[in-house]
Amino acid sequence: MYLSQLPGDGLCAATRRRFPRHEIQCRARICIGPRHYAGYLHNISRGGAKLRTITPIRKLGQVLLRLPDLQPLKCHLAWADSYNAGVSFDVQLTEAQLCEWARDRSVLSTAADLMPCEPEYAGIVS
Repeated sequence: MYLSQLPGDGLCAATRRRFPRHEIQCRARICIGPRHYAGYLHNISRGGAKLRTITPIRKLGQVLLRLPDLQPLKCHLAWADSYNAGVSFDVQLTEAQLCEWARDRSVLSTAADLMPCEPEYAGIVS
């Protein structure tokens, strides 16, 4: 069973998420205390991001995430699994910040992908 198919709620992970994800691939620098990890952004939303790392992350905690052309983002490492990790931003990105940044980087995203959340997603926790 996949985590996106948990029994009982009848909702897939994408429906439960608070903000839509944007598939964007770029380099990322993940700093946890004195440790620095090289990695790649896999997807991003206003509230967090999924990262792929070159070496496993073994310590949960406060993270400083550096992405090209964005100010460093303070986050918490929500989960880590081998070479993948999820972070939750301490301060959410605005829709305008995310859309502008994503449009400059994404070959896959279309204008429809970058629209604000539909009303039915309001209040759903990511």
